[in-house]
Amino acid sequence: MAYIDKPRFHKPAHPARTKPPVKDPLLEPSTQVPRLALCRSSAVPEDAPPLQSHAQAGIEMQESAANDDAERLRQQREQLAWLDKARVALHKTLPLLGIRVQATQVSALARHPAVNGLVFRSRRSKHINPDPCGEDAVRVLQLGVEDASVLSPEARAAISEVHGEIISHPVELPYDYWTVEQVLRAVLPTELEEGAPSAFAMVGHLAHVNLREEYLAYRYLIGQVILEKTPRVRTVVNKLDSIETEFRVFAMELLAGVPEYEAEVSESNCVFQLDFHNVYWNSRLHTEHGRLIAQFQPFQVLADVMAGVGPFAVPAAKKGAWVLANDLNPHCYASLQKNSTRNHVDAHLQATCLDGREFIRYSVLATWNAAYPGEPTGNELMSARQKRKEKSAQRRAQQEGTAPADSVPQAPAPSTPKPQRRLVDHFVMNLPATALEFLDAYRGLYTHLASHVGRDALDAEIEARSGQDDVEPLPMVHVHCFTKDVEHAASDICQRANAALGLTGPERLVPPGDEASDPTPDLSLHLVRSVAPSKDMYCLSFRLPRSVLFA
Repeated sequence: MAYIDKPRFHKPAHPARTKPPVKDPLLEPSTQVPRLALCRSSAVPEDAPPLQSHAQAGIEMQESAANDDAERLRQQREQLAWLDKARVALHKTLPLLGIRVQATQVSALARHPAVNGLVFRSRRSKHINPDPCGEDAVRVLQLGVEDASVLSPEARAAISEVHGEIISHPVELPYDYWTVEQVLRAVLPTELEEGAPSAFAMVGHLAHVNLREEYLAYRYLIGQVILEKTPRVRTVVNKLDSIETEFRVFAMELLAGVPEYEAEVSESNCVFQLDFHNVYWNSRLHTEHGRLIAQFQPFQVLADVMAGVGPFAVPAAKKGAWVLANDLNPHCYASLQKNSTRNHVDAHLQATCLDGREFIRYSVLATWNAAYPGEPTGNELMSARQKRKEKSAQRRAQQEGTAPADSVPQAPAPSTPKPQRRLVDHFVMNLPATALEFLDAYRGLYTHLASHVGRDALDAEIEARSGQDDVEPLPMVHVHCFTKDVEHAASDICQRANAALGLTGPERLVPPGDEASDPTPDLSLHLVRSVAPSKDMYCLSFRLPRSVLFA
């Protein structure tokens, strides 16, 4: 039987995953909390590193649970029973002192220079507490010391001055006090303490974790802790495989909570409804979404080739751009339509469910035929709130007799009407795993368009755009991609893009910083995020050359 064998099982943990020094031992779980033990797999040699055998055992447990409901329930019961015992063991009592003093004096005493440094402060507990004897006019100032002998003469004098009384006042730190990270560090095997999986992505009410193999043996316990410690979370899932399917979705396992995968997410001043089981969403990309959306201007035309549920398309339409949004996944297409209606942008967004290459050709012809207005034709860019305010103003004007009943405020007509939009201004291709391969669809794109609308008409449109301030003659492409050549990312990405576009010689895309050639005008390469130590995600933006469009 094959077993997992990775370098991290044979060397110390990466410095980035090393446990930081404890700031205050009082505010950490007791070291006496019993820990879980490492598991062993019979498929791994006896002399293999313990973590390697434990990771293999976790993989086997996960596979058996996926194939046998009884086994899954057994693993869940076993891990949750252990967590029940851990809750009791994690209850910690600190035998500290307090100062019983009049409520009118307690704040001043807490600020006294000789006392301030002795006050017990924690972000999840109060340092001023009610009187244990029940007197309403009395409070207890919690100290962080166990023995009164450590109090300085100045501190004793300050306490006596306000007639304070030093009393025993223990602090109780129950299971609810500890964070996800603290609980997992306290209960997982010592070998797994470094890098305990306390981080997760939020998608509405779902918490999405991506557990490494060595944590799979205790995945249900980890999921339950996340569920209990995160108020908004109702469902915790673990990713089972990489995103390599046609529709950018991955299999997942329910770790804790209810199997509810319909989520609602707010981003870019829009609300998105999605079925996390069947569509792709990554909350970590919200900055990248906002970065590109800022580049789309009202009444420009955006063709979103791999739109997903609309994180680029819907906000761009709400901003006033004309958007053609496409995704091959029928679940994404359905969500696109719902999100367009939910955010009141149906007038500016058209959704399709086509192959990416087919959509690219469809989008340029659809844009030409639509001849989108280059300026407002009414109040389509007004929010619902603005429209209500506008109607209220009209009613007040009618009641005051200052405006006829049938008058409708009109925007002042521009001196020169802006021409219609017949060409796409931006193409967005957010499919990092394969989007670069789709660049070949732009070869001969305008030759294809000219075969339907006429070359003279197309050339005239491109020439007319050259004299306009708010559009460019040729479209921009924003393509997301991965690279494993993190040291030479720019050259690697541009080389792959050039191969797909068929560009060679002086026409090829040249990134900034290339010592051999001048960089291509309007080309930028933006690091979106590091996916893994040797894998980064970038966005390559460039203007399509005429030689490609008319190839």
